[in-house]
Amino acid sequence: MKHPTVVVFVEFPDPTFPTGGFLKHLAYPDAKLVGFYELDVGESVQPIRDEHEEECRATLQAQAERFEQQGIRTEWSLIFDHDRVEARHQIARDDGADAVLLPGGANTLGKVLVAARRTQNVEKKMSTLLNTVDRDDLISLDLIHIADETVPEGEKEGKRILTEMKSVLEELGVPSVQIEQEVRTGDDVAFELNRASRDYDLLVLGETEQDIGDKIFGPVAEYVVDDRDVPVLITR
Repeated sequence: MKHPTVVVFVEFPDPTFPTGGFLKHLAYPDAKLVGFYELDVGESVQPIRDEHEEECRATLQAQAERFEQQGIRTEWSLIFDHDRVEARHQIARDDGADAVLLPGGANTLGKVLVAARRTQNVEKKMSTLLNTVDRDDLISLDLIHIADETVPEGEKEGKRILTEMKSVLEELGVPSVQIEQEVRTGDDVAFELNRASRDYDLLVLGETEQDIGDKIFGPVAEYVVDDRDVPVLITR
């Protein structure tokens, strides 16, 4: 079994870490625990580092030990910077990470919702997901596409994308009965995904080069975590 590398991104001064129940349902990925202390515009690094670094490092060390107790090999680091979205992308690129996890309050990991925008590298992304979560604990792995209501044939294209993704999941061993598909229309992706994720333990987003450029999945992911307290896994 491949052990994907997952960046677990937490924000200080009030970080949210994965719950014990959530960690127990992971399939032993390798974790890079990153603590990020966001600076205000124009704020200098050194005074904030001098004031908070020792406490933040102690917190990360304790959490890394908790991860290790669950069988998750863990490294950790602490960053003081101004742009958390760009920091996540850079860390994932530099470390060759397979995914980025924004933790939430879920204590189980049986119901997973995958948001599909495109089918670029879908086999790799779904393999990463299925090697990150414990398949034996999965109750459902549902697929959703948000179609732009102003785009002709948008719903039709969404159905094609979801059909292709379902086929990939079935080839990877996920039973068809565990997979539901839904195409929704709307002009606010964050709102629709936030509403759709309310009954799930994890929302999965797939990152593409275009997403990195427009950073759409940064705001979407944070909106869902902040509003629903649902963890978000961004596969790369």
